[in-house]
Amino acid sequence: MKYKYCFAILTLMLIANSCKKDFLNVAPQGQQSIEAFYNSNGVQSLLVGAYHDLTGISTNSGWWSTSGTYWVYGDVTAGDAYTGGPSTLPDVSSIEQFKTTPATGYMEDQWTTDYDGVSRCNSVLIAASHTTDMPDDAKTEAIAEARFLRGHYHFNAKIMWNNVPYVDENVVENASFGSVSNNVDIWPNIEADFRFAYDNLAETQAQVGRVNKWAAACYLAKCYMFQHKYDSALALLNTVMANGKNSAGVPYDLVDCFHDNFDASKENNKESVFQIQFSVDDNSYGYNSDLGETGNVPNLYYGPDPYYGYWKRPTFNLVNAFKTDVDGLPMLDASGNDTSNITNMTNDMGIASYSGFVPYQGTVDPRLDWSIGRAGVPYLDYGVNPGQDWAGGPSGQLIGGPYLPMKNVYMLSQDYGIGGNNFYAAGGAGSSVNYSIIRYAEVLLWTAECEVEVGSLEKARALVNRVRERAKNSCTVDIDYSSGYPSANYFVDTYKSAWTNQDFARNAVRFETRLELALEGHRFFDLVRWGIVGDYMNKYFQTEQTRIDHLKGVSFTTNKNEYFPIPLKETGLNHNLVQNPGY
Repeated sequence: MKYKYCFAILTLMLIANSCKKDFLNVAPQGQQSIEAFYNSNGVQSLLVGAYHDLTGISTNSGWWSTSGTYWVYGDVTAGDAYTGGPSTLPDVSSIEQFKTTPATGYMEDQWTTDYDGVSRCNSVLIAASHTTDMPDDAKTEAIAEARFLRGHYHFNAKIMWNNVPYVDENVVENASFGSVSNNVDIWPNIEADFRFAYDNLAETQAQVGRVNKWAAACYLAKCYMFQHKYDSALALLNTVMANGKNSAGVPYDLVDCFHDNFDASKENNKESVFQIQFSVDDNSYGYNSDLGETGNVPNLYYGPDPYYGYWKRPTFNLVNAFKTDVDGLPMLDASGNDTSNITNMTNDMGIASYSGFVPYQGTVDPRLDWSIGRAGVPYLDYGVNPGQDWAGGPSGQLIGGPYLPMKNVYMLSQDYGIGGNNFYAAGGAGSSVNYSIIRYAEVLLWTAECEVEVGSLEKARALVNRVRERAKNSCTVDIDYSSGYPSANYFVDTYKSAWTNQDFARNAVRFETRLELALEGHRFFDLVRWGIVGDYMNKYFQTEQTRIDHLKGVSFTTNKNEYFPIPLKETGLNHNLVQNPGY
């Protein structure tokens, strides 16, 4: 069964660990002191509260500003998604156009949510250190889970702002907030949390939503990747590939069908490393659903076809990347540079629905139509996408383009069922489709990246081929011939020729990472850690501004926009925090 993050328990967590306007001035809130949790049940209750913040929905958050799927900060900033519309989110638009300032409200929302998660983890550690009714092994397990989660929340803050403070339980107990600053690199602290979790967590868990030893190993490897510690990452990733298993004890592997990773009835499968457990059928009034994707998923409250995703609209650039050449390979030149974006894939921009539009007849990677909705092609089990009507009409296309997001969308057959809806606040639709913070395909691609940098190019090719083999043999969207032409022409294959050029291999791995993880919130942070984000985004803007008006004149400023501005409220309340360069 799922490990439920009950919002009812969330209200109970408003104790000394809860944040006020800034995370450094912690004062008791609610009706219970932390001493009331100095027992086994109390520790577990606090731990539930720490898990809940994975959703991004806390007492200090918004819906989109703190989405657990990170689509605002990882997809919209990376040339994979437009903000969309027809009614836009102003803060997201400023983030998309790299016009974010310290006063942008989303910055404060995300900061307080990340550090609220840190604070909840520290409360677990404090309670566990004082309780006397827990066996040592149970206490160690709870501490390891809390340190894993604390590592996760600090990791999110680190990749968002780079210069961030590390806050542990000693800071809380000693109330030494005045000494906390952001002038020290916290990677060693984050690594230490994940190392402790790796060394002490169980391999299996009674509830599959709880993290295990191997999830900690994968996250530790992710830390190494962001620091370019490829030797350390490769050694650990090889251990994971040889021995790793999910929390249910099932050895890690790719699922047969790519879409099974985004099907609510097949979550927590063998490809799952670390998932946010969303649900709607639990009397939580929608608070346990994926509210951060509200407006990105279908809303069936007012009828069968009111709209199919206002925001997080896939870009022309991303869709073009799924084109394949005569060998079923990505459209890369001899150096591995992407040539797919020279011409647009045939699309229905400005064309009325049901107008006889003929979809692109060239070959495409089948992962395209499990990731993105395009006109004339079946959209999951909702029927054939008619085009403009589902994209918000002509005005919706002008702002967000003709394509629709799909990966976080529940099946129509699961509406009000296992993957269904729960409507909360003005008809907002919440999905119960779990979100994978890490899945095994990404682990394989990290390993391929390490092999390119410090190992064997041929091993890297084999790992990429393993991911592409799944795409080749995976289930595909049913091809529709009702209009006399195929709705899609799927053809993907593996790399047959040996990789002998490191530049080509490096670019091929990075391109495969984009295809496999499209719209999963990782792209911008990958571009930053690869050191290519400035050149990449400015090239993207040069072309994309000819397709979407709101990107005209937009550019990326190197040595500034790699990281976001530290919120104005936080630097005002704590003068030990130094603002990031350029802001």
